[in-house]
Amino acid sequence: MLESVRVLSQQGLVRVELAKWDDRLVVVKRLSGFSPEATRRLEREADVVRKLDHENIVALLATVDGDLIYAYAPGMNLAQALERGPLPVSRSLKILRDILRALEHAHALGVIHCDVKPSNVLIRGERALLTDFGFAKDLALTAITGDQQLLGTPNYMAPEQFQGVRTDSRSDLYATGAVLYHMLTGAPPYGNQVLRVLTGDDRVPLEPLPSAAAWLMPVVQRALQRDPERRFADAREMLDALHLVPAGV
Repeated sequence: MLESVRVLSQQGLVRVELAKWDDRLVVVKRLSGFSPEATRRLEREADVVRKLDHENIVALLATVDGDLIYAYAPGMNLAQALERGPLPVSRSLKILRDILRALEHAHALGVIHCDVKPSNVLIRGERALLTDFGFAKDLALTAITGDQQLLGTPNYMAPEQFQGVRTDSRSDLYATGAVLYHMLTGAPPYGNQVLRVLTGDDRVPLEPLPSAAAWLMPVVQRALQRDPERRFADAREMLDALHLVPAGV
């Protein structure tokens, strides 16, 4: 039996609650009203997340009467952590590696997240977990969001996603590069100029990283390439690029 404790967030008809389920705390994603489209989206999200089993992805425990029941652990999300300002380079790298490991697992199963951003990264002690696959698409199933729909968060969206053309795993890597930049500088790339970048206008140069993180600039720049062919080929290649860590980092 599910017993709601408090509402954590509400986006449209989709409500996320902290709840008790068989004497344990869980996070429940449910509808607060009837909508065939929203119902299908939750059903498809369940189909996607049910495939995933990784220590850096929040686990789906069960579905009950259309509600999605996710594992819960106390902590904060990355967006909340960034409200205090940039993170140390070592901490940023740890979180980045956890995000990339989660994406490597998901991509290997044909799942594209499509909304990697700080609020969808949970910080649980020393571990970061990727959550909220509500905008995801599964290449083996009907896409939760069609390629022609504009869904996501502009500051972290790849240009091809914003323009409504076909996305793939490299779109997630663009978003991950934007998250890395935000962790190191305290703000997402391009600031209020992001729409110029996404719509294909003159390229706005990135502000440099702090001196302690300057060695990571090539990683950020490659991840944020407008052309997907010029980005990292996959999450493993981006992870391997982080092995060139200067002494003392």
